[in-house]
Amino acid sequence: MPPYFSLHHMVDGFCVNDCEPDDQAAFARSLRKRSQMTWQQIRQDKRHGLGTEKIARSSMKVPIPSDITDDVQLLAMRFNGAKAMVGYREDNISHIIILDPKFRAYDHD
Repeated sequence: MPPYFSLHHMVDGFCVNDCEPDDQAAFARSLRKRSQMTWQQIRQDKRHGLGTEKIARSSMKVPIPSDITDDVQLLAMRFNGAKAMVGYREDNISHIIILDPKFRAYDHD
C-alpha cells in the first residue's frame, strides 16, 4: 500500500512556506517518489535515501503539536540531500509536521 501525505499539522516556522524554492521543489519531488513506493519499500531503503528513521522526542528542539500524543513515534525522511522532514505514520498516511532544511529542529547525528 503506498503512502498518502498530510501537511495539516505543520509547525509554523518549519513548513513549506518557510523553505527556499529549491527546497520546496525537492520536497514535492521526494513526496512524489515515495507515493510510488510501498511502505515496505520505504522501510527497506537507506535512511538518507528514500527511507526513514525513528527520531527520539528528547532530541527535538521544536515543540511537537499538542494533539500528537507522546505514544506517537516520530519519523524522519530526507529531501534535497540530507535535509529532513519529520512526521509520523498513521495507517497509510504520513503526517509531515516539520521541514528542517537548516538542521535546527532536532539533534542530527
